[in-house]
Amino acid sequence: MRYIILFFVVVFFSCVDSDKKTKVITINNEFKNEEVKWFKADGNSTIKGVAKFKSIQGDIRFGKEFRIELNPFSAYTKERLHHIYKNNDSGFVYIENGVPKFNPDPKGYHETRKVMCNEDGTFEFKNLPEGEYYIIAFMLWDETGGGIMKRVKLSSNETKNVEMINF
Repeated sequence: MRYIILFFVVVFFSCVDSDKKTKVITINNEFKNEEVKWFKADGNSTIKGVAKFKSIQGDIRFGKEFRIELNPFSAYTKERLHHIYKNNDSGFVYIENGVPKFNPDPKGYHETRKVMCNEDGTFEFKNLPEGEYYIIAFMLWDETGGGIMKRVKLSSNETKNVEMINF
């Protein structure tokens, strides 16, 4: 009897997983650590911004539970983010539309700078070197929300203000 119950549990969860299959996307550009080594240096520039997200259901959220990540520009990152946001400069996606997995998914890609938003949705990255970046706001709650992406070019000793808002 135990084996029959175990069989049905395995079959049930196999069916559930097949309904939520994750798309695997192959990235053609290789991630090269030397291409982004400048990103680890300190600089004298700043990116300030605000992040707010409107869900498919119309709920608007912002605040200190949301994370902002800063990625250095690279051919790998450009290709990967284009698959998600269907754009090279800016865009947003809803979590309900699925989250793809990537192959390869190198460790170096995930070595980003991270900050959390303040209660009013503002954020700030300080001591940045001159360069080109992707800012990604992860605005996820109660299995809804999504991400907002923006590409920014930053000069030495510059403060750039950005809005990460999808409405």
